[in-house]
Amino acid sequence: MKAALAAALAAAALNLSLCPPPLLAPGAAVSLAGDGVVTNAAFWSLGMRRLAADLAFIRLLVYYGTHEDDEEGGHHGYDGPDRKHDGYPEVMPRVRRIMAMDPFWSHPVMYGVGALAFNLERPDEALALLEEALARRPGDAQLISLVAAVGFHRGGDLAQAVDRMMPAIDLPGTPTMLRNMAAYMNERLGRRETALRLYREILQSRDSNYHDSARRGIQRVSVF
Repeated sequence: MKAALAAALAAAALNLSLCPPPLLAPGAAVSLAGDGVVTNAAFWSLGMRRLAADLAFIRLLVYYGTHEDDEEGGHHGYDGPDRKHDGYPEVMPRVRRIMAMDPFWSHPVMYGVGALAFNLERPDEALALLEEALARRPGDAQLISLVAAVGFHRGGDLAQAVDRMMPAIDLPGTPTMLRNMAAYMNERLGRRETALRLYREILQSRDSNYHDSARRGIQRVSVF
């Protein structure tokens, strides 16, 4: 639970850091006269929606959990197409609620897609989320790359899935969970240099929940 909360707070900080600076200078009064009523109401509403999205994402991370005990990448690693999961039915609706609150925050969408498609083996739900996100943000390179990756993964082509995923993985803002999955998938494919690079990037990230998994990955890859 402590690890999950740490990851949640880091993710929330990421979203809050993307918010614009305060609309009012310290000590300034909020004008309620004339056009200021509508303008200020809209700005305050936007701020509350972002805060609500942050809190909803924290709840998603706590709900899904962060278990790093498994030697092969843990609960948030890559389990393979033969392992099916019926649990965590709230992942998709929770991500949808976050999208409704903050349509331009990609991080929760990518997190949910990674969990649904590559760990819980529910690619149809992942594709549905991506379709809804792309309706709000057409042309988003990360989301388009994930659509291709999920499609190939659903067809059982791991190599093609990884190839389509990597452009999204290499862009800023990609969830560490998704980067961890990509590292292990590259490791399984024998792409040692790429896997090693990703594991090292995870170690350098502020998301300490995946540092132990990355260290184990580096040890495995370095043996050969």
